[in-house]
Amino acid sequence: MTNRHKYVKILGKYVKGVEKNMNKEELLNLVESLNMPRDEYYILGGGSLVMFGIKDKTADLDLCVSEELFARLKEEYNLDEKDKNECGFYHISDIIEIIPNPKDEFTCEEIEGYQVEELKRILEFKKKRNAPKDQPYIEKITTAHKARRRQRRRQL
Repeated sequence: MTNRHKYVKILGKYVKGVEKNMNKEELLNLVESLNMPRDEYYILGGGSLVMFGIKDKTADLDLCVSEELFARLKEEYNLDEKDKNECGFYHISDIIEIIPNPKDEFTCEEIEGYQVEELKRILEFKKKRNAPKDQPYIEKITTAHKARRRQRRRQL
């Protein structure tokens, strides 16, 4: 059995029905189960919003990984072009997708020891995509982003 199947089986409890929606604790348990160096990836999209406290749950885990980590994961999970979607993400399981990026191009910040996508980038993406499912979060992300900027200025 390959690691890919092992992880799908381990994560099976998250895929069933409503349990697919992971809260912060379940999300971090899932991240930790992948056993990856924390400085080689960051959490994207819905997972980031859960980490910021903007959303309570997320249906999946999207990660941006360094090219070095991607090489390891590509071999470990036997990934090839058929596992890649139209946005460039590779499917590791039903609820985990990764996208490689050079580490020096990471755009993230740290929350509780985890690297997460910057709110500014999430906001830009959601405004550009303008999907109905994004509408409830655009104002919340805007408010949280402004609050974090004010907080950073006070720390300087």
